[in-house]
Amino acid sequence: MPLVLYEQRDAVAILTLNNPEQYNAMRAGLLPELNEGLTGALADDSVRAVLITGAGKGFCSGASLGGESFGSGSGVADTLRNNLNPIIEKMQTASKAIVVAVNGAAAGAGVGLALAGDIVVAARSAKFVLSFVRLGAALDAGTSLLIARSAGVARARAFALLGEPISADEAERWGLIWKAVDDVDVFAEAFSVAERLSKGPPVAIRLIKSQIQTAWSEALTTALGHEADAQGEAFATNDLREGARAFLEKRPAQFQGH
Repeated sequence: MPLVLYEQRDAVAILTLNNPEQYNAMRAGLLPELNEGLTGALADDSVRAVLITGAGKGFCSGASLGGESFGSGSGVADTLRNNLNPIIEKMQTASKAIVVAVNGAAAGAGVGLALAGDIVVAARSAKFVLSFVRLGAALDAGTSLLIARSAGVARARAFALLGEPISADEAERWGLIWKAVDDVDVFAEAFSVAERLSKGPPVAIRLIKSQIQTAWSEALTTALGHEADAQGEAFATNDLREGARAFLEKRPAQFQGH
């Protein structure tokens, strides 16, 4: 049985974590399959947006807590560097938009996987919990950075050090996710967002993602310079001219990525 299901609907690639018996825990094999699916979607010119979700009642419960998880410290570090970290980095730096539908609980590294997406939609019953401290573990999956950036340092510290779950509505209030919706609507809402992004201007989406990703560590003068460079690149595209014509003609633009 594949641990990650791959489906394409029009220009949207859908990757579904498929270990529902363990609430999509990151058992051996799941991360390589996810990385392979994500790499394929990002390299496929017919795909213009990616949607990641989970099968069953949970989104991702983090690391599988079977015997396979408890190796030496160096072994765990190597597993993170080789299997998990590349996925988080790929999601954050991908040229295509990545939407995440959090259909159920996200715990531990599952929180990082969710928050690495560009736009996150969560079922209202979903919970987010940094369960690391309960196990005597440190943070991973980018959570030390992603949560502090989105929710602020005070909330990040309490969230991580106390290990208490927060609801999807609270995650929305904190700014961790885009929105919480009724459970029955979560996939449809997330797919609608992904479909809309798939019809957007690919060059502009790539540039905007890069701008937001790098601006955190830049001085204002540097950010302004990068914005000028990016705007120059955007205005040189046929998509920009198509967007301007469509605006004046009061019709939807047909962006081609050129």
